[in-house]
Amino acid sequence: MTPIPSSATISPLTIDQAADWLVRLHAGELDAGGRRALDAWRASAPEHETAWRAAESLATTLGAIPAGIGINTLANSHRARRRKLAKGIALLLLAPSAGWLGWRLRHGGPTTDYRTATGERRALHLADGSRLHLNTASSADVRFDAGQRRIVLHGGEILVETAPDAARPPRPFLVDTGHGQIRALGTRFIVRRDGDGRSHVAVLEHAVEIRPHRSDAPRRLEAGQAASFDEHAVGPASPLPVGIDAWQDGNLIADRQRLADFLAELARHRPGLLRCAPEIADLRISGVFQLADTDRILAILQDNLPIAIRRHTRYWVNVLPRDPAL
Repeated sequence: MTPIPSSATISPLTIDQAADWLVRLHAGELDAGGRRALDAWRASAPEHETAWRAAESLATTLGAIPAGIGINTLANSHRARRRKLAKGIALLLLAPSAGWLGWRLRHGGPTTDYRTATGERRALHLADGSRLHLNTASSADVRFDAGQRRIVLHGGEILVETAPDAARPPRPFLVDTGHGQIRALGTRFIVRRDGDGRSHVAVLEHAVEIRPHRSDAPRRLEAGQAASFDEHAVGPASPLPVGIDAWQDGNLIADRQRLADFLAELARHRPGLLRCAPEIADLRISGVFQLADTDRILAILQDNLPIAIRRHTRYWVNVLPRDPAL
């Protein structure tokens, strides 16, 4: 294994400069001229670019850094405070205990793993100003480098709100799944990867370009459209389902949805098994439901539909036809 680079490999001065550029960028201090100066500094020496990539990687994961050095703090602090924060970030980059710089170099670039548990949702600010929302039971890597901004979705569902890139030339924003790659075209969109052998994309704003791994023909998807794809092809576009992004706000929305489909979606947000009897699968349901309490949702369904909720345990629930005698 390559040893962690020491200050003899990347000088403390260069680390200090990279940290200062990072803080100034995220504090909104860099105008067009300032960004050109940053680009010129990065290009002036190989170790400058190396230190900058490590600083960008750290920025991507600032949510895991102790309180007081977060992106929001950078944006809201006075200049003297930001200079102090830059010194703190430089120490994190250099410290052997943190190992940020060495880890990133050993692994060929910045990689950050994010996960949510069942029933958990999470919103993240990325280094470029974009936002990443993870739905329940989801996992993704964020890999930003000098050439691209890339998210790798391993499973579950994400909502991406892209921001214009400060780098020049602007880096493409990509989402990879096991089936292909989605390129954002200035957009807000959802990507979902279930165990059904396909990836699913829904475009909320602007457009995306989908390129399956085994196809040279990309497909453009416009706002208001959804489509699924596998490694070979993209399926036909369809209108967005009602409330497809409601989970971002902790809600589940149904508009005359089949009960079986509604319960399948609800099951993603609670541990254990939730099963629907075939006799009631085609009942229709409409409403807005709060995901913070999935047991309450089941109680509401039981009060308003001819169904009965039968719990074997907290983690094994059957939804059955209601006994007419009751």
